[in-house]
Amino acid sequence: MTHFEDQRWTAVPSAEVMQAILDHRHDETFLARFTAKIDTRNAADADECDVWTGALSSEGYGNFRVGKHIVRAHRVAYIVKFGEVPDGLFLDHVWPVCKYRFCVNEWHLEPVNNTENTRRGRGIGSMNQRAMRSAAIIARNEYEGMRLAA
Repeated sequence: MTHFEDQRWTAVPSAEVMQAILDHRHDETFLARFTAKIDTRNAADADECDVWTGALSSEGYGNFRVGKHIVRAHRVAYIVKFGEVPDGLFLDHVWPVCKYRFCVNEWHLEPVNNTENTRRGRGIGSMNQRAMRSAAIIARNEYEGMRLAA
């Protein structure tokens, strides 16, 4: 087993995890547990970010448990809304509408291939993981403060 296969999460969920999310997308308990971690207080329209208030990965993405698997929260949001992510594609937060990795607004996500996802990275990948997580937490807190002040 490679290191990638041994990880607790992957950027693209396995078919098993994708099916588990699809099976639960109309389950009220699952949806309540998921939406309880999303702050949409000031999100009046699709242009506003939906802030993930649950656990963050070391890269600043939201984490959500589906069975025994950890899945990126923005992927769960997309699958619940639109169904399967096309095979092998990544979900990119569309710039300039959204620049926050902790955003789970499904309208801010676009399925793209790995090359395009990397091209759009805007230099974020040069930060180490601890710095990315710290930056995401600071940005999430500042974003939350701006929304509450408005």
